[in-house]
Amino acid sequence: MSRRGMLAGLGAGGAAAVAAAVTGGSPAAGDPGDPVGQGADNNAGTTSTILRSNLTGATLDVRNTVGSSGGGSVAVKANAEVGVDANGFDAGVVGFSSNGNGVIGRSDIGFGVVGTATGPGGVGVVASAPDEFSKTALDVRGQVHFTRSGVATVPAGATSVTVSGLHIFGSTHALAVAQRNTAVWVKAAVPDQASGQLSLHLNAKAPSGGVPVAWWLLEA
Repeated sequence: MSRRGMLAGLGAGGAAAVAAAVTGGSPAAGDPGDPVGQGADNNAGTTSTILRSNLTGATLDVRNTVGSSGGGSVAVKANAEVGVDANGFDAGVVGFSSNGNGVIGRSDIGFGVVGTATGPGGVGVVASAPDEFSKTALDVRGQVHFTRSGVATVPAGATSVTVSGLHIFGSTHALAVAQRNTAVWVKAAVPDQASGQLSLHLNAKAPSGGVPVAWWLLEA
């Protein structure tokens, strides 16, 4: 074989190896500054890939057109300890669907969706809907747990019981109802901001065995 033919053969073999690396099942390793290969598994190693733009539109627009025909496609799939870390002044994450679910959160042993408020006036999760027929702000399907609630028992012969160590504010109100069917009933549930206590009062002395009272604090 001539020298020119040998070089041509090596060039063809090298091109085939590169094509196999890009289109094969294993990630294609790259160096910082290398372009992203479409239709391939790109491996950036320990280097982050950052996209920057000063446009008012989206910096990265990802579309899967299969979804337009009802194929149930996914435009972006993230698999990491933190799938998506979004930081925005107006909104970190916006989800919209014209005929489905805007945002879905799932978890096997944790929380499907977590909303946290750390600053004054902040709200962890807001559910809103117009005050009109058949438009619901919050639909809970299953058990509900509130940390600002509990059960306190008025002992036999007493007319009240006090729950201490509560965070009570000027906007705090209380609801309470007896958990035992007796001739006495809950007359009042009085939160006290200064002492951080909630007083539960019956209309008469509790009978033998006492009267458990379920209470719930809410802001209004």
